[in-house]
Amino acid sequence: METNITEPHIQEKKHPELAGVGYRFLAHLLDGIIIGVPYSFIMFILATLFFVSSPEAAMMMDDDSYYYSTTVMTDEDWAVIMGLIFFYIGAILVGIVVTWLYYAIMESSKLQGTLGKMALGIKVTRVTGEKVTFGRATGRFFAKGFLSPILYIGYIIAFFTEKKQALHDLIASTIVVKK
Repeated sequence: METNITEPHIQEKKHPELAGVGYRFLAHLLDGIIIGVPYSFIMFILATLFFVSSPEAAMMMDDDSYYYSTTVMTDEDWAVIMGLIFFYIGAILVGIVVTWLYYAIMESSKLQGTLGKMALGIKVTRVTGEKVTFGRATGRFFAKGFLSPILYIGYIIAFFTEKKQALHDLIASTIVVKK
């Protein structure tokens, strides 16, 4: 008598399809537009208010002959210059914080991606497939922002790694996959 003993069906773990570099680039471009357009509009309004509230600043920026006729900087001139420097430093810092929070919150949320990534049907996960934490998404963002632009090496290596990981992905142990 022959018995037919079958093992329970063991499901193979399905490996996610990796997102190509082109998809990632387009998502980054869309995110730049999503963040950049409102940010530029707000900074334009704030800069306009700065110049309207400071006629000296507007006069300094508008009148070319001012630079050639003045040899000594007055206290008002220094105040305007310092105001501009603080305005630009503040604008840069606000831009960094807003962009960081946008990427870190969106990529660590249940959506696992920014609006640009969602529009293209891709998401960020850990190499092991789990959702990315806020801390890991933060590390990924700052690694991308400070390391990858150096000769774009951080992005170029995505073409040569097995899992299409850019430098910031390797540092944060993340991958970008299709949904």
